[in-house]
Amino acid sequence: MKKEKNLPRPTVRQLNEFDQLKAKMNDSQLQGAAYDEVINKLNDLISSYNWDNYEFVDPATGKKGVKNAAGQILVPAEFEEFTFLGDHHVFNLPHLAAKKDGMYGVVAADGTGNVLADFRFDVLTWCPYTGMYQACWDGVKGKFGFVTAKGIVFIPNVLTKFYEPWNDFILLEADGKFGALDVSTFHFVLPMFDQIDWEPDEYVVFHKDGVEGYVIEDTGEFVTKDLFKENEKYDGAYVYNTIIND
Repeated sequence: MKKEKNLPRPTVRQLNEFDQLKAKMNDSQLQGAAYDEVINKLNDLISSYNWDNYEFVDPATGKKGVKNAAGQILVPAEFEEFTFLGDHHVFNLPHLAAKKDGMYGVVAADGTGNVLADFRFDVLTWCPYTGMYQACWDGVKGKFGFVTAKGIVFIPNVLTKFYEPWNDFILLEADGKFGALDVSTFHFVLPMFDQIDWEPDEYVVFHKDGVEGYVIEDTGEFVTKDLFKENEKYDGAYVYNTIIND
């Protein structure tokens, strides 16, 4: 078995170089050989260093904070723990979930540790599929919801499971019932359906009381298959789907 490399951490200069190269990638004028040069430099940096953030402890208080790959403080050592630290490459988040006095909240990862979401959650875990935090609160056991980085509830804590997305479609489950979340539009329908069929590149079929139909994303309306095809009202209506949009 191939041994994992123990890569060194970048210096502040190398971290800044990485940021500058990433910024260049957003320049629409960057093309051809110049584009290839930037990509090659980026890939060389990525493969040569460990870009993970890491915890550090204040020996005087025992409290924890977070530093970036080059050792710069992202979150001061004022907290009990973190559920996800991120990195400076794929998950360079401007916020992190932190625990204080036994509860979780969200703090800024800009060196200040300013509180973005109050410490009122039992659990907060970053969910890259949704760009939100998977959260439990109010002592509810065995169920979760989703909240924003500011602690705003997006989906209440009624879910028991969610599935990895297929072309931006996420299947939600709660006590044997099913719902849906479209992570491209952020429309969702709470679990209330008996079954959901979500084949690749197809409209998602919702089953309710033995009837099959589609759900209109912006209204949440359940429309039977026949009515959807026959009624002009639904011409051009956007329904939950697993179709890759060009």
